[in-house]
Amino acid sequence: MVISLKRLAGWAKFLTAFLVLTLILYQGIALFSQWIQPSHRYGEPRGGAVKVFAPYGKPEVRVEEISLTDRLRLFYWLGE
Repeated sequence: MVISLKRLAGWAKFLTAFLVLTLILYQGIALFSQWIQPSHRYGEPRGGAVKVFAPYGKPEVRVEEISLTDRLRLFYWLGE
């Protein structure tokens, strides 16, 4: 079996170009993810923000007041 140097050089050129373009794409995606990520993830929002979180979907019921059957029903309903 004869290995041609031209063919080997072609493969080396292709592999080098593939690796360089892959690294450029990776760096582009990393820059994009840094740009899109908020600077303060858990910071207090500005403007007319309203807190809408209520445990178990019932704002008037405290967590301690939920019965065991309601908690079990919620577990099966949400899968958490």
